[in-house]
Amino acid sequence: MDFEGTAFDYHGALVVVESSDSEIVFIHPRGGTPDAPASLPSDPCQPGEDPETAAVRIVREKTGLDITLLREFVTFVQEGTPTGTMCAHGYVAHVRGGELLEHGPEGPAKAYAIDNLPSIVPVRVANQRTLDAYLRQRSDFA
Repeated sequence: MDFEGTAFDYHGALVVVESSDSEIVFIHPRGGTPDAPASLPSDPCQPGEDPETAAVRIVREKTGLDITLLREFVTFVQEGTPTGTMCAHGYVAHVRGGELLEHGPEGPAKAYAIDNLPSIVPVRVANQRTLDAYLRQRSDFA
């Protein structure tokens, strides 16, 4: 498989979940530190699963929330992930139901004000790239 001429091993979905106009949902996986405790809901797509379907599933499994995808806002190839080279699909979504999990599969899910976001776990480079792209686009429209 390739994306714009760059080979990759699999697709992954990373989701910026807006719980309101001024809050974003993060999960808190093991391996985080007090200075960088968070991650966007994200994971590889399952074999044969399209990235949009994966995004909805991942958010539900990791946060307890039901979402509506608004748009894919960034796509890039991320090398050096634990499972190979990923074609990352970054989505923005709105919450339409559910409740935040206190004890999710990757720790608690919490919503943070846009002006007080936690830092991303350093090893999760694709998460940081996705969040940075979202924040740039958000400021472009402000």
